[in-house]
Amino acid sequence: MPRRAVVVCLAALCAVPLAAGCRGAAFAYGPDLRAAQAHFDNLAAGFEARFTNVSRAQKVQYGRMRIGRYALAPSKLADDTAIWTTMRSTRTGAERTAEWQAGLVNNQFQFVPKRDTPMPTKLGDQRHAISVSQRGNDDWFWHTVVEHHVGAIPPARLNDIAKALFLSAERPGSAMRADYRDGFPRTTTALGRLLSMDTIIAASQLDGSTLVSMQIRIDARNIAAQFPAYAKYIQKYVEPAKYRYRLADRLGNDWFDAQAANRVLTLRFRTKGGALQPLTGAARPMPDTLVLNVDALAKIGFFSVGVSNMVGEFVHVSTPRERAWQIRFTREPKWHLPLIAERLLSSAIRHPFEGTGVYFKLGFRTGPTGQTISERVVDAAVRESAIMRWLGNLGFTAMSDFAGNVEEEENRFLVELFRGMRADMERLVATTR
Repeated sequence: MPRRAVVVCLAALCAVPLAAGCRGAAFAYGPDLRAAQAHFDNLAAGFEARFTNVSRAQKVQYGRMRIGRYALAPSKLADDTAIWTTMRSTRTGAERTAEWQAGLVNNQFQFVPKRDTPMPTKLGDQRHAISVSQRGNDDWFWHTVVEHHVGAIPPARLNDIAKALFLSAERPGSAMRADYRDGFPRTTTALGRLLSMDTIIAASQLDGSTLVSMQIRIDARNIAAQFPAYAKYIQKYVEPAKYRYRLADRLGNDWFDAQAANRVLTLRFRTKGGALQPLTGAARPMPDTLVLNVDALAKIGFFSVGVSNMVGEFVHVSTPRERAWQIRFTREPKWHLPLIAERLLSSAIRHPFEGTGVYFKLGFRTGPTGQTISERVVDAAVRESAIMRWLGNLGFTAMSDFAGNVEEEENRFLVELFRGMRADMERLVATTR
């Protein structure tokens, strides 16, 4: 999962309970109002800190851009001492690690290189560890872990929040609209500059469940005056993109469907008593393991690239100390590439999906001192070749376009969003008391 997708996903996970107008979901952050506000405020404040006046030490900035440039050609990075905090040799070749510590200092979220970085113990602090190891002449393996201190909300609370959120969808769409507009004005204003709820349809079913369809419009024109570079980037890369994510069980029954095209994101799901149900058929408990099917097509530079039928195992991890999503892709998708790239096709493009495949993890867990850690993990194997270098060059085009003014403006946009969420939650608790 690209970093920007992760950022937007995490922001949405925080914002949706408020933007959807679900008071129950907001209050589900704790066993009482005081605890709910404290947990929510810490969570939002942790993410707000991450995007506040971001600065990076020279070694971090250089390493970040070089790794982005040559992630699919790691041999270009292995001997560059300016990137790594640890360099050693193994039986199969080079092993390199870049560790970065980050936190809010004097109203700046500062990234600095630091070997043996400890787990974050202060709200908002992060630890990044990016490792690459050689496993043959052209074979490499990436392992990336990012940990973020987001307060002390028990991970088990996420189930209560999700249940309350889905319960809120079991109402007429007009009630949901009135709720979020009146109850959460700052969040609605901040998020509404980029995303607007076009349609909410909640259709009651004979079995007491509710089939929900939401259409969310993405329109960067509304932020162009305040965030011109960010608006252009969204118009160039995000608005034209087409993608679809479907969660299904092993029998082929869809449980969640999200697809985007023509600047509109459509979400479809079915809920009963706050629990997701299959879109069709009898109501029943959702299995912990589902199948994720991904179709995605984007235009980068002069080329349109994408995949279809990328199928992976989706596991919902639910333990007393952790709630997470684990996704593993072990089957090569159908590639959609321009003719210039198809001439370069080789077994290297299949290599990441062989063996243990491409692995993603996104979730929350309890740390050793009781702090809650937001964690994301990515594992991927790379076999260097002409096609992988071409894909790497193409991906770096979008990354280099993002660096600089675009990133700074996105950071400001997200800070305003999280501040609005915190203010709305404070007001909501005060008026409820």
